[in-house]
Amino acid sequence: MAKKIRYLLALASFLSSGLLSLSASIANAESAVEGVALSTLSAQFETTQCARPCKKAVKHAWWMWRTAEKVELRKAQSANSELWQLQPGKTINYAFLMHDEKKLIEYSDVDLKMLNQAMDAKKWEALTKLVTQKELDGMQKKALKKQYQGLSLTQYDGKLNGVETHITWVPALQIPLKMSYVYPKHQVTMALLSHNAPPATLTATTEQTLLSYDRVDYTDIGDMEHAASAKEWLSKATDAPGLNSHQHHH
Repeated sequence: MAKKIRYLLALASFLSSGLLSLSASIANAESAVEGVALSTLSAQFETTQCARPCKKAVKHAWWMWRTAEKVELRKAQSANSELWQLQPGKTINYAFLMHDEKKLIEYSDVDLKMLNQAMDAKKWEALTKLVTQKELDGMQKKALKKQYQGLSLTQYDGKLNGVETHITWVPALQIPLKMSYVYPKHQVTMALLSHNAPPATLTATTEQTLLSYDRVDYTDIGDMEHAASAKEWLSKATDAPGLNSHQHHH
């Protein structure tokens, strides 16, 4: 699941490798949040990958729960999710959540730096909006007559990192309605399915729920991975950042 989330997030900077990660100065992070004026979302997206010409598309649905201070991402049908929280101090906290196991793997700034996954304001913006304002400003812009649930839309067309790109933007939500990346031999599209999902659907993880989870520090996993009691749940966390190589590099 985390691999797919990392792939989806990388689309914001055109599928560049590596997980968007999490250690920035609070001043930069708060500046990004204030400039964007993020609205609260309970959004479901669908990512479609297809060769050109498209004969058989591969589709993946996923969720984003967003507030001005927190983002949680979860692939549909997955038992795990990833959580970023903007703190009043100096950092953006990151945790890998295992809901069936009621486990929470916490990563410190040092852990993330060792994994070469440092966050900055630009990556926080890309995480929360899927594309940065700077990227949008570099594209051709035009207003659209059509609307999305009564909200105005703006079309952006151009190239980002040399890739043909088309973005239908919802200014009021600060999120794309649709983003398409056209490569010579394939195309990747992200589409917003819903931005205000009803309570009956999958929902964000609450603070109360997190309090009931067993918290595990990433740095402690090296001492746990050979214990019989930990092997089973760790086998379900291989998509968590650094765990595939943890036993070799811890």
